[in-house]
Amino acid sequence: MPEVELEVLARTLGVEPTTDVRPPVTDPTLGIPVETRRESRPHRFVTIGDSLTQGFAHYAVHDTSLSWPAIVARQLGVPFAHPVGSGPGGYPLNLEFLARRALGRPLGLWHGLRYLFEVQRTYEKPPTSSALRSQNLAVWGWDLRDHLERTADTERARIGKPGWSPLVEDANERSAVEVLDGSRQADGKARTTLAAARDFGRDGLETLAVWLGSNNALRSVVQLGLVPSGDGFVDLRAKEDYTVWTVPHFRHELDALAAQVRSVGADRVLWGTVPHVTIPPITHGLGGSLAENGRYFRWYARPWKTERSFDPDRDRHLSGVQCWAIDLAIDGYNRAITEVVQRARRDGLNWLLVDGGAVLDRLAVRRNDELGARPPEFPPYPLPPALAGLDTRFPRTSADGRLLGGGIIGLDGVHPTTSGYAVVAQEVAWAMAADGVEFAHGPDLDFEALRARDSFVSDPPAGIDGFLRTLDRLDRLTRPFRAHQ
Repeated sequence: MPEVELEVLARTLGVEPTTDVRPPVTDPTLGIPVETRRESRPHRFVTIGDSLTQGFAHYAVHDTSLSWPAIVARQLGVPFAHPVGSGPGGYPLNLEFLARRALGRPLGLWHGLRYLFEVQRTYEKPPTSSALRSQNLAVWGWDLRDHLERTADTERARIGKPGWSPLVEDANERSAVEVLDGSRQADGKARTTLAAARDFGRDGLETLAVWLGSNNALRSVVQLGLVPSGDGFVDLRAKEDYTVWTVPHFRHELDALAAQVRSVGADRVLWGTVPHVTIPPITHGLGGSLAENGRYFRWYARPWKTERSFDPDRDRHLSGVQCWAIDLAIDGYNRAITEVVQRARRDGLNWLLVDGGAVLDRLAVRRNDELGARPPEFPPYPLPPALAGLDTRFPRTSADGRLLGGGIIGLDGVHPTTSGYAVVAQEVAWAMAADGVEFAHGPDLDFEALRARDSFVSDPPAGIDGFLRTLDRLDRLTRPFRAHQ
């Protein structure tokens, strides 16, 4: 029985089974006034986060000048040091670049393979030392525990010799070294991201933004499996086996993180909420609405699966009840983050909540509109005119390069496009402006200019729709060779 399954999962994850939704937080101050410090110049801006803050897009770290922190810093009119991507599209593998090389071209497979080798030759080298003192202290793939312990030296030690993988090996470790190598102590000792932020705080830090927690649940949709965290959740190796942290375990990690954030001494700290990982189109909802909760599909499978091709007995998937439970856990994470901000404000600290998770809830076109189950708490998000027509479905393009759907989320099915990051940057800029921050170029973004810099949306690679159909056919052909689910 689905009700029994939900009750068991909810109890395991440390939440109450409910059909209620977490209402959006519209007041970053949570209604708790604090005395703010007078602005000084130049405004110093530092961020701590994961892929959503680093600027990961289409499964690669590439042009990080288009990350949301870099966009906000340009509006502020202040310097913002961050690693700048170079080479053929970044790594592990830029799916937009691959699509342009391989889809809709004669000998497309050959061109695609050549691109894979080009990426490997460029990035599978021993990492060099960097003197860059990055203000964007975000590393893709990292969860809360990683930020508490990992450094450039721990990651450099994990980089091995290149093997036979078609993707760049140890890509996450390479990226972490690139971000953190220049943030060492005077004696050369490597710092964690939080210690690096604390070093900025000694010189005076106006704004610190912290947006973490997605990777405490993201593996569930990437791997299509729900494995609750166990006793090893504080161990860097053991925690790799888990796909969803229980709410008590998440609170434990968040409390440790918040204590270190307090020690940074920033004048203002922005905390982002965790998006529901079951909304991005890395999973594709199928089978109509779940009877027990109309906001969920019965099954969630790979993005190329269709109603005709999906077989729940043979294709890997999450059930609607599992996705419901994962979302309840994320609601628990966000309540914990809200409480951290509340406690800090009651202690006189100027901490603010930016409810980025609620923005995605409002943009969730399939959940809210296709199922016809949009809660009153989540009215449609008013995209700016320059982004009209874009949505959160998996991006598809025709054989002649027309965008058939999507555009907010990139080809990896998880991370925003430049247009999507612009939406995030606007929410952050508005929250900062409401708190008295002065923007040299104003807090309102030029979305037309940002869309023009979004190569995927402004000039889509052709043939993605046809490629997804091909993946679906290959998936069906290989069913006999896969283990029975």
